[in-house]
Amino acid sequence: MNQFPKNVIENLKNYVYIYSDPITEKMFYVGKGKGNRVFDHLKDKKECEKVTYLNELLEKGLQPKIEILIHGF
Repeated sequence: MNQFPKNVIENLKNYVYIYSDPITEKMFYVGKGKGNRVFDHLKDKKECEKVTYLNELLEKGLQPKIEILIHGF
């Protein structure tokens, strides 16, 4: 999944989300967003620790575990 359906976006409003390693479940990023912001990091090209970690997962054929912690504010 790389985007939410329109009705999900309307119900989520603003939200806090986390990215975790799918094997160790170690959290490596926490963010706040609305709309499809949560998926933007998967396309990020910046040189930073988060993108390096994501690229390492993707090279192994893995996807990060993405969870919405709280929403509706």
